[in-house]
Amino acid sequence: MIDLKATARSSSLLRPTTAESALVSPKAQLSAGPVADASRSMPARGFSQVDSFEPAIINRRQPRGMSAMEGASDMLSAPAAFAPRGLPPELQNLAPAPAATQAPDPAPQQASNGVPSANDKRPAGDNRSAAQIVDDTPALKNLGRQKDIKFDQLCKQTGVDPKLDLKDPKQNADGVYRLAKVLEFIDSAKASTGGDRDSKVKGGVGDGNIEGITKDGDARHGTEAGMVKDFAEKGYSFLGEHQLPTTKDTHVKADGSNKDNFQWAAGEAGKALWFLPGVSNVLTGVGNSEGGFKGVLEGAAKGYVNTLKGAAEGVIGSITKGRANPAGMIFGGVMGALGSTEAAPQPVKDIANMF
Repeated sequence: MIDLKATARSSSLLRPTTAESALVSPKAQLSAGPVADASRSMPARGFSQVDSFEPAIINRRQPRGMSAMEGASDMLSAPAAFAPRGLPPELQNLAPAPAATQAPDPAPQQASNGVPSANDKRPAGDNRSAAQIVDDTPALKNLGRQKDIKFDQLCKQTGVDPKLDLKDPKQNADGVYRLAKVLEFIDSAKASTGGDRDSKVKGGVGDGNIEGITKDGDARHGTEAGMVKDFAEKGYSFLGEHQLPTTKDTHVKADGSNKDNFQWAAGEAGKALWFLPGVSNVLTGVGNSEGGFKGVLEGAAKGYVNTLKGAAEGVIGSITKGRANPAGMIFGGVMGALGSTEAAPQPVKDIANMF
């Protein structure tokens, strides 16, 4: 006998429930969500999760989402891929940077100590011709051809062709440049004591006139012309300290220029009369002047003013030292004037300045 109630009950169990059918709806299968989300709902009691799906759904291709275990399994089963050796493709076609090349040393202009050198050449970018260099260098442009200038020997020392004019287009421009540097070096030299020659050199640049040549063409020692003569005879080895050589020639002034016969006589008289401050200073001023009528007047006035200044300082000194009486003031004035006398011996001036 067939139990109808049991049969009905079994039939009802074989039909999927409404909730289970909703989980496997076509819309859910096409969604981006993983199937694993559907498995979170508990299946009907007594049946596995697979039993609750229709055969068509089981055979359908699974969506893109997969469980962590399935992804790991696929990665293990895939063939191993190795990174290619070498540089990345975008870097393979890059050319190597060219090696840095050292720029050639510029043409030497002067020795590191500022003294002209036999290796001097026009600096980079200086394309002047020999004629342009001459025009740009007053000391060279105004250079005479007196016997002690020894022009041919100057040319030999610097590489200038003496058979050609300095401005000749065929002239060695670098040689003319070297000659110009030597003359500028001499023209801007300091005094023999190492002091500045304010009347001849301004801002380190000479006045463009090589001085020290006598009327007979002789170059006096201790002058610019004397240095030119020494360079012509000895070459670059002569050029050392940037100052005039010391000399005992009484015709040479402290600034390296010559004294004419009148100046020389006045200077010598000033030295001999050093014990007469006013007279000595005036005569010494004339001897050290630039020469000519105007120069003589200016030199005499300068010597006279120096005497008055020294005497005034002596008078003031006597007053401050408690000798404010006529005799003390006269004595102080004389001592002050004597202390400022240029031609007086140095020990005498030191003693005079003590009073």
